[in-house]
Amino acid sequence: MNFTPASPASLSAFGVIVAVVAAALVGAIGRAYHSAKAGGIAALALAAWLGLLAMLVQSGRMATLPLNGLPLFFGPILVIWIVVGLSPVGRRVATAIPLTLLVGFQAFRLPLELVLHSWAAQGTIPGTMTWTGQNWDIVSGVVALVCAPFVSRHPGAARFANIMGLALLLNVMRVALWSTPVSFGWHVIPPLQLPFQLPYAFIGPVCVGGALFGHIVLTRALWLPRKSIQKP
Repeated sequence: MNFTPASPASLSAFGVIVAVVAAALVGAIGRAYHSAKAGGIAALALAAWLGLLAMLVQSGRMATLPLNGLPLFFGPILVIWIVVGLSPVGRRVATAIPLTLLVGFQAFRLPLELVLHSWAAQGTIPGTMTWTGQNWDIVSGVVALVCAPFVSRHPGAARFANIMGLALLLNVMRVALWSTPVSFGWHVIPPLQLPFQLPYAFIGPVCVGGALFGHIVLTRALWLPRKSIQKP
């Protein structure tokens, strides 16, 4: 399958977003444990995951696996981040990071969707992956920006942002899977090939997985007694 690379400018913007999200995730874990060591372990674990993914993609073996290797791409994103989010690590982050920051973290999805829109215009990804198709995740970024300043006094704003963002994230996953070159997909042109290309493949473990982890942690924070949650 032919793949149209994105422009250097949009790739640079994507790289910045991935780096910021990764730093936020690692920093949140380090802050939760009040330990640079904990943050370092999280950074090493994430780097190892991305390194293994990069080697698999670079070797070309991903596309030769059953279902083009998509279960191996999407599976770890769901399993790892759900497990971490539901683990004691997730609870520590939920209690250590203020609601304002937990909600505001999801704002990265606004610039990410702008990058995806640019990639669709360049022919790098199908139009289904933007708001002109069936991916409306840009709304989650806007909602996070609007709601974040108010959540410390109005927890309902955090609940709204969390429900809206999680619903849109699940929709993104649905659209992404159906846009890939699988037999049961939509057979769009061009098909979504980001899982098979670098550095595009990092959108899964870092951005999609990070957003999922953020929603799990935010949900746990909203369930906890108010007094156990730190203020900004």
